[in-house]
Amino acid sequence: MNTYGMIVTTTNLFQVKFMKHFPLLSYLTESMSERLLQPTHGIGMSLTSAIPSFTEQEEAHFVSASKKGDHDAFAQLVQQHQRRVFNLVFRMLQQYEEANEVTQETFLAAWQGLPTFRGEARFSTWLYRIAYNCALKQLEQRKRDRAIQLEVQAEQIVSSTSREQRVDAELEARARQALVHEHLANLPAKYRIVLVLRHLQDMTYEEMAEILTMPIGTIKTHLFRARNLLKERIEMFDRERNTRTRGA
Repeated sequence: MNTYGMIVTTTNLFQVKFMKHFPLLSYLTESMSERLLQPTHGIGMSLTSAIPSFTEQEEAHFVSASKKGDHDAFAQLVQQHQRRVFNLVFRMLQQYEEANEVTQETFLAAWQGLPTFRGEARFSTWLYRIAYNCALKQLEQRKRDRAIQLEVQAEQIVSSTSREQRVDAELEARARQALVHEHLANLPAKYRIVLVLRHLQDMTYEEMAEILTMPIGTIKTHLFRARNLLKERIEMFDRERNTRTRGA
């Protein structure tokens, strides 16, 4: 099987033709949730460790060949970026089925849009912006603002903690993590997405500005406010815990 079959779910003529040329994508998208995206346990986890990264020259070569209609070259680009694309849209949508579909839509849109890619930004930045916009479109179609479930440990956002914890300290950390998980999901979308891109996708401010089409200063402001909101919740948790401890 080649790399691209399930890239589309609808049946218009272009998509059928695209599917025919890219049967291997069915393997990638069908197995993503099973072998590529086991829930991450921390910000430090690499999201691209399964596939060696391209050099800039290699990526430029594959992009150039893809723009000329080389399906094998585009297959290489999909293999290189599909994990991070899926991670991004999954954390926005929180549903594997929808994330698979949006990932497929992203690569379909990228394939169709390659003639317009001028190389002013990195290909990955251009691609992740497409993924972000496709995910936003999916959220709008749901007609509700769905909470993003972030698999993030509290200490990795608001503080650093020792890896060697006693049992009671570990239980406390789990309680704090659950609290952060809950409040992250309830943050306004503009705060959630900057945390995802900065802490989970390890993107620079410049890359985030390209994807979100907003000034770097605004992005930094959103990050500052989001971290402060989380910090306030953690401090409230600590105060309540200390009150319960003194009353015991």
